[in-house]
Parts: sequence; structure tokens; C-alpha cells
Amino acid sequence: MCGINGIVGDVDRKDEMVVEQMNDILHYRGPDVNKIKICPGAVLGHTRLSIIDLSDKAHQPMESYDKRYVLVFNGEIYNYKELRKILADEYDFVSDSDSEVLLNAWMKWKEECLLQLNGMFAFCIFDTKEKTAFLARDRFGQKPLFFKEEKGRLIFSSEIKALLIAGVKAIPDYNSWVRYLSTSLYYDDNNTFFKGIQQLKPGESAYWDYSTGLSRYVYYNLYDKVSNNTDNIGVKTAVNNVREILVDAANIHMRSDVPVGISLSGGLDSSSLLACINLAGELSKDVNCISFDFGESLSERKWIKSAASYYNLESRIEPYTINDLKASIRPLMWHMEGPIGGLATCALGKVMQTAMEMGIRVIQDGTGLDEAFGGYHSHHNLYVGMLHKNGNSKAQKALYEYMANWGVDKPTALKAIEVAMKHNNVSIDGTIPVRPDLIKTDVLQDYNEVYNEVYQCVLGDPLKDNLVYYIQTQKIPRNTHMKDRVSMAYSTELRLPFLDHRLVEYALSLPTDYYYLYGRTKSIVREALAGDMDDTVRLAFKRSIQAPQGQWLREEPMKSYVLDLINSRSFKDREVFDVQKVKKSYYEFCQGNIENSFFVWQWINMEEWFRIFIDNSIDNYNHLSIV
Repeated sequence: MCGINGIVGDVDRKDEMVVEQMNDILHYRGPDVNKIKICPGAVLGHTRLSIIDLSDKAHQPMESYDKRYVLVFNGEIYNYKELRKILADEYDFVSDSDSEVLLNAWMKWKEECLLQLNGMFAFCIFDTKEKTAFLARDRFGQKPLFFKEEKGRLIFSSEIKALLIAGVKAIPDYNSWVRYLSTSLYYDDNNTFFKGIQQLKPGESAYWDYSTGLSRYVYYNLYDKVSNNTDNIGVKTAVNNVREILVDAANIHMRSDVPVGISLSGGLDSSSLLACINLAGELSKDVNCISFDFGESLSERKWIKSAASYYNLESRIEPYTINDLKASIRPLMWHMEGPIGGLATCALGKVMQTAMEMGIRVIQDGTGLDEAFGGYHSHHNLYVGMLHKNGNSKAQKALYEYMANWGVDKPTALKAIEVAMKHNNVSIDGTIPVRPDLIKTDVLQDYNEVYNEVYQCVLGDPLKDNLVYYIQTQKIPRNTHMKDRVSMAYSTELRLPFLDHRLVEYALSLPTDYYYLYGRTKSIVREALAGDMDDTVRLAFKRSIQAPQGQWLREEPMKSYVLDLINSRSFKDREVFDVQKVKKSYYEFCQGNIENSFFVWQWINMEEWFRIFIDNSIDNYNHLSIV
């Protein structure tokens, strides 16, 4: 895991110092080694967090054996051992690193190598002969890659702040901001919150040369991978196949030459990951479990302890308080360079801080099962809603199972399902998260794009279309961006085994009925791990509210913090919100009359972003780096 930086094209002597500064500002992404390679037509930089092959031979920038290609790479190629066996007949390896496997895979297959890779990655390979660059990002956006084209040059980096330190001006992209405020969408296209700075999208690659500039290509489209040939597959066969892929994904994600830990919550996903690692034969006392806890009625301690004790393990549970939240906002905004996802994202920082203090370099995380197997409340709403809309004979039974799973009565269930069927832009708990009515009318007219359809009906099944959209476009890229930033802020690598593309593709090819057997969400995963994890966790009903974000945003010290923010001169001078409407809506929110707190969180995110990146020079905020 690393930070990559580079300038290609019309470079000169001073660019060596610029890339050194870019490396330095990303020191936390790679605290072990900091190196630069100067080539005719490029200056490439790399900061290394050593994970696989800790020797000097695995350092980057890495040259090919013939000196033609130079690689800077951030991420992990989990199937590097299997690829190395294929490549060994043609290439002599000098290291045991996955980086060298990637470089040789490029030499053999060029851009076709991307479909051979199982991993998370963002990389650039510079061709010193042709003076061209190839860049790519993994299928689901687990690793970031940002760039700016100007004056015959391409400047790229793992983080935007490195581009700013290289001289790119920090200008707000109001289109992106108002779109985020009115639809909750962001990081689902090439744009960022900085005007002129773009990103490669998940599943996208690009070529750059001096004469034509940057040309982007989509090399992976999840819609193309969803098969309809599994409709006749039996439940038992599907369960066995899911189990096999789950265990193999866990196995290859445990490949590491440094200590590995697990981020363990009280939910099904991280507990399933624990079970899969055990089934892969990779679980031992050396694998530490780390958790955070919000306390009071939302404590997950009993679930966490139940999941860990099943394997005779203990989880270190770190409390996360409202004061921790307030203290974390500005540093996390510095690292995020855009909206912070919410309270759970902030609390994840406590897990990463603890891992760093314990000397754990890699943390495994259970993200992905909800998105691949329809685990959210909103997905269950869509499933039952479509059965009723189509007059399916299973509709009534599915409705009563839904009611039992979520603990609601029939009128409440029918209302939630109706909302899901009418509105695309709902949060995972089925509520509407945004308040575009609080934005000034002229701002909406000038900047906001109107989205009548959040996702297109490509597969003929609204639920699966939503899942694909979540995974490759909307929720997962946004989620992985935040997880990358939180983990790397503490110089810790975060891995997501359940985003193995083999598992995602297979899950989305299954009949949707298999997601909700017996009315339980992600039921086929529960069946696949029967007998191999604590049934108290495996069969538990989905708990839809796991963080006290709404509660804390109404209480001190956050209440005074929010009031100071929305009453500030700078908030008013942004000329984005109708401040009087904002104040009224916050009063109503504090009275408990509004269910979803996301729109309040949006105010915090926007104002703090502007204060850090626009109102002050980047040098004045270097102290916000967590490590």
C-alpha cells in the first residue's frame, strides 16, 4: 500500500523537487520508503508502506528488466502468486513482490493484464521509449487516482492535496457540490469537488501522450458480467458455490508479510469474514480483532464478543464518543478532501489508530456483502415491492417475512415499500437523505443537474440494476474512497475480501429470491456459513440503525458546533444555502421532527471543506495530518 505521484510530458529540472514535495505531503501513505525516478519525459514518485516482500528489491519506482517501463503502483494484487507461475517461463523475477508481477504482466499482456488481476490497484506505467503513460484503477475503485492535465503535462497522484502542493489551484467545483447537496451523489463520475481536477473511475484505464493528451477507456463494466444463466441453479448448489468463493477470497486476501487484523463489528458481514478466514486456515491468535463502540443503547459489544469468542478470540473494543466525533472532523476532512461519509466513517479511524499503535499493518474489513446480496433495507423494499407489482404468488408470504425481519407492522412495511418504488434517491434505511429545498433557488437553477433516474434499467430487474449501480458507480466507490483515506491516514492498509470480483459477479447472477430466503437479508450467505460461525450472529435480524449520528447532532457539544457553523459569516457568504431555511430546519431537526440527519452532516462537510482548502493555503493545514 502506497502513495503514487508523477508528472509526465514537458518536464524540467524543478519537477524533481515538485515530486519530492508531493511525496512528502503523502508521507502517511508510505512511511517506509520514499523514492523518485527521473526519466526523459517523466518524474515519478512513490512512498511505500511495505506489505509484501519487505526487501529493497520490491521498492518503487520499479523498472522492467529491459529498463523500458517504469511502474508506480498503489494497492495489492492478491493473485500475484498464481500470475507469477504463468509468467515465470518468460521473465526472471528478482523479488517476491506483487509489484514485479504486475509490471511483467503488463509487458506480456499490456492493457489486457487488467482482467487478469484480482486486487485493488491504481498505477501508472511509463514507457521511456515512446514517452507515453498508461494509468488504471481497479474494478470497484478501492484505490484512488487523481490527475490534472495542463500545458502539455499530466500531473497525477493518489490524493488531491499532492496536486495542490504541485501548484494546481484549489478552485471549488460548484456543480459537484450542489449535486452532492441535492442528490447525495458524489465520486460516481470523473469529477471531484475541485474544478479541473479529475479522477479515473472504477474499471477505467487511460493512455497519455504529448500529442493527444489523455484518452480514457472503460475496461470493466459490471453489467456485462451479470449472467442470467443461473436461474435454474438449485439453492444447495448456489450455497456451496458461494461458500467456495467466500473462503478463497478470504484466503488470498490474507497474503501478507506483516501482521494482519480484522475490523470486527457486531453485524453479519465482519463476522462472516472471521468465519471465512477461519475456514481458509488463516485464523490464529496472531490475528487481532479490533472494534469500536458507541455505547448506551447502540452498543454492539455483546454481538462483537459473541462473534469473537466462537473462535476463542477476544476483540479489543475502543469506545467512540461525541467528543471524539467533534475532534475528528477537521483532520478527517483534510484527509478526505471531500465529504466524510458519516459517524461510522469517523469511528473507523479509532480502529485504524488502534491497529497502528499495536503494530498491525493490514486490517480486513467486511464491506461488500450488503451490496452484492441485497442486504440493505432499501433493497428488501425493492424486492417485495416488485413481487407485489408483478402479482407474484410469493408476494404475500414475502411481505410477512419482511415484517418479521424488520420488526414492523403491515402499514409501516407497505409505506416503506411504496417509498422505495417511487423514489430512487433513498438512503440504505429507506429514508430520504437530502434537502434541496434548503439550497437557494438560483443556485439550483445555475448548477444542479436534474436526475430523473438515478440508475438505468439495464438488466430488467430494478433490484439488480440498483445493486450494480451501488457497486460500480454510487455507494461502493464512495465507500472505498473513504475507507482508503481513513486507513491510510494511520499508515494502515485496509482490505475488502468481499469485493473480490468473482464473488460480486456470482452473487449478482443468482435469482433475487436467494437473497431473502426465510425473509432474512443476505440469506444465502447465512446458509453458506451454517455450522461455521455463531448462530446468534448468523441468524440475527438486520439491525438498521448502528450509529447515533442523528442523536449526537442534536446534543452538545455538536449542537453548539452546528449552530456556530450555520450562523457564521463564512457559511452565509458561500451564497449556496438559504440560511434562514437552514436555521429553521435545524430547529425542527433538534425537536426530533426530522428522521434523517444526513442533510445536517452535509452542511458540516461543505463548510469545513471550504475553510480548509479554499479559505486557507494548503501549507497552513499540513498540521491536520493525523500521523
